[in-house]
Amino acid sequence: MAIKKTTTKSTPAKKNSSVGISILGSSNKTDMKKWEIESAMSTLQRASDIQKNSKLMNDIKKLAAEKAKEFTNIASGKKF
Repeated sequence: MAIKKTTTKSTPAKKNSSVGISILGSSNKTDMKKWEIESAMSTLQRASDIQKNSKLMNDIKKLAAEKAKEFTNIASGKKF
C-alpha cells in the first residue's frame, strides 16, 4: 500500500526592514564608519612609523625590487 505524503504550506515570515543582522550585534552604519576612520588613521600612523625607520625602508625597497623583477618575468612569459 502506498503512503501518501502530506505537505503543508507555510507563509513566509514577514521581514522587518528596520532590523538588520550584524556580526557585531547592535552596530549600525555610524559605528561602522567610525571604525573605518579609526582603522585608516591607525594604518596611516603605522605607515608614518615605517617611513621613519630607514633600515626597514631599505629592506622594503630591496624586497620591492625583487618582486618587481618577478612580476616583470611573469609579464614577459619567462619561467622561474
